[in-house]
Amino acid sequence: MPACLRSLSPRCFRQLLRQQGRHLGSYSKAVVIAAAVRTPSAPFRAEEQRLAGLVVDELVKRTSVPREEYNKLIVCSSLKTPASECRNRLSSVAQELGLKCETLALQDDVCSISGLQMTLDCLERGEDQCIITGDTRCQVVQPEHGVLSNELMAVQQPRTRKQAGTELSTEPELMPTLGAAALAWTTLQTAQRLNLQPLALLREFAVEQDHEQAMYRLDGREPVTPSDIYTWNMVTGTQKGIPESILGDLHTNRLCTHDFKQITASHLLTHLVHSLPAGGLGCAFMGTTDGRSMAMVLEKLVPSIDQVEGLPLLTLYTREPCPLCDELVQQLEQSFAGRYRLEKVYIDQKENVRFLRLFRHDIPVLFFNGQFLCMHRLNEEALIERLEALN
Repeated sequence: MPACLRSLSPRCFRQLLRQQGRHLGSYSKAVVIAAAVRTPSAPFRAEEQRLAGLVVDELVKRTSVPREEYNKLIVCSSLKTPASECRNRLSSVAQELGLKCETLALQDDVCSISGLQMTLDCLERGEDQCIITGDTRCQVVQPEHGVLSNELMAVQQPRTRKQAGTELSTEPELMPTLGAAALAWTTLQTAQRLNLQPLALLREFAVEQDHEQAMYRLDGREPVTPSDIYTWNMVTGTQKGIPESILGDLHTNRLCTHDFKQITASHLLTHLVHSLPAGGLGCAFMGTTDGRSMAMVLEKLVPSIDQVEGLPLLTLYTREPCPLCDELVQQLEQSFAGRYRLEKVYIDQKENVRFLRLFRHDIPVLFFNGQFLCMHRLNEEALIERLEALN
């Protein structure tokens, strides 16, 4: 590896991409992000691991992957409690969610670099599995270009009693913002076996840890060059700004910089995969104060769903009777007539038991071209985002 990769600065990663395939690691399997979700920025009262449980539960439903397919759950938090206690809490959360998988609780791993590398190592070894990575962190800042409705889950605030009496209140207590985000990773082969429509393909990544550098290409396409990148997201481990001489040479339509204290890898990657245009490439560069750093290049995938008369396919998971489902269909007809095709999957039929186990208490559940859109009620804002992205 070139000596300049020691710090893996933005300029050096640019040079790394220009190596055109030299100095590659041994990774060769196509890895995809099946789904990604984050909580909205709000002052939640939930304990960190419980909040992680909420976001992981929705993530599993968004993937439509059976719970028994998940092999690992890796969550990084800013908790200061003993590591053994964090592991026990996370293990308990996984059991409550019906995930019979290995759990790993990381602490103060600012950008979850070790968790991400562990995930990719497992998938590369050829293990047919799905892995969840997640982060919880205080003071998570919204992306400068705005959070998309499609990346957010709806979280209900628990009701609290006022000290003066017994009246219930839903007003949250004033406290630092606590955010959680999670992603589901698997191989393209597994995604095809499970009939998934993944959000993104991991094209390349570079990693530096303990002064050892490596770059890996995860599919057989031509090497990525800087001019191919649509969006750059950079997390720095210092307060120093990135020189304009570097920023001006990135050939980017959008550049986002983040302070490592106010972002996590899961939040950054979740926003990136949802905000990229179909077929677009995004680069996430993550560096921390302890010298570790990682860069990933993601490609937003186009769902392989046949477009009949140019209309996207909406899949409604329902059962009979379902008044809420009927209400959702009526809303679709009133507000989006002529802009979609609709198919219904009845989860109470024998051949759909997979979806019954996932969505039993959440119907109506709506997918857009094979990817999660909303559940419980129609999310018009999310649907508008998806429709506009087709143009």
